[in-house]
Amino acid sequence: MVLAGSVLLAAGLSACDKPNPGASVFSGTTSQWRQAACWSTTAAPIDSAKCARDVVDNAVAGVTMGTIPVIPGQVIGIAVDPVVADAGWVARVNGQNITPAPITSTYFRFTFPELSQVPPQGIVMEIAAGPEGSTKGLWLFKIVPA
Repeated sequence: MVLAGSVLLAAGLSACDKPNPGASVFSGTTSQWRQAACWSTTAAPIDSAKCARDVVDNAVAGVTMGTIPVIPGQVIGIAVDPVVADAGWVARVNGQNITPAPITSTYFRFTFPELSQVPPQGIVMEIAAGPEGSTKGLWLFKIVPA
């Protein structure tokens, strides 16, 4: 009887999924935290097409992106969990990398360009973990006009 209980306990514990790592984005007085939309728990990269479908499915189900109001010239800060920093990560605004090389620290900040206008519908900021061409995780946030 004790053995059966131990097996059930072990099975229950192994069924627990560790949550995806998180990222926070903040500017002014607004901060948003999100778990990775997609995260590979192994060394294998994520399936980008499947991740995109999951993100769209979540959007249809009412799961929203973290929204950050920004004024051009304002600082945007990004904080990631240590496991993300260990993998290296990049931030992209409208598909453009913010830095030329991956970031390996848990915190990064940049000034949103003064000459850039944020359209009323907002723009997407993507945080991607892992080496170029081998994405390990993905977070999506929306930058909107303040």
